[in-house]
Amino acid sequence: MPKAFNSDQLNYIRTKLLNIGKNMFEQQGFNNFGIRDLVKEAGISIGMFYKFFNSKEDFFMKIVNIEKQRIRKSIVKEVMQFKEEPVKALKSFYYIVVKELYDNPLMKTILFNEEYSAVKEQLSETDLISDREQSLQPFLDLMNYWKSKNLILDVNNELVLGSLRSLVYLNFHKDEIGLDKFDSIIEFLINQVCGYLEGDFNNT
Repeated sequence: MPKAFNSDQLNYIRTKLLNIGKNMFEQQGFNNFGIRDLVKEAGISIGMFYKFFNSKEDFFMKIVNIEKQRIRKSIVKEVMQFKEEPVKALKSFYYIVVKELYDNPLMKTILFNEEYSAVKEQLSETDLISDREQSLQPFLDLMNYWKSKNLILDVNNELVLGSLRSLVYLNFHKDEIGLDKFDSIIEFLINQVCGYLEGDFNNT
């Protein structure tokens, strides 16, 4: 009878699967990923895989969630360098999110290979709302801090952050907007959002 794995060994195997799986998803995408290829690379049985994960989809979401947590921490760390400088902080928020889109192999695979539906299908509407709230909460808290210090006006926090997030999505439409003028347009729009913080904004 095979010897049972202890908790440390099980944690090691699970972590190994997640690390190998992340690399495979980055290279192959969700649709081309196969569990049999994963377990062969990891040197375990397919039955062992199902001790940890219910399905390919469940495994994929575990990896995505781990990466999202890492990205969130990275963004917060970057933005908090400018805790006392709201305009620099918000510009930093935009540019670090865009950098993650283009430099993070897993996010690139999901977003630019049109495999976002594979992620979204695993989430309920409640999950999507909760995920959005978790992403924004540190920045909502930061904006409230700025208000308490009179560094910005009493603006609508979600409007500001939602505007910056919307600008991030424009990166998927660079060709339609025009590559030659895209950066200038983004800079102009970011300045409009930042101007809103200080009352230098035209609402008409």
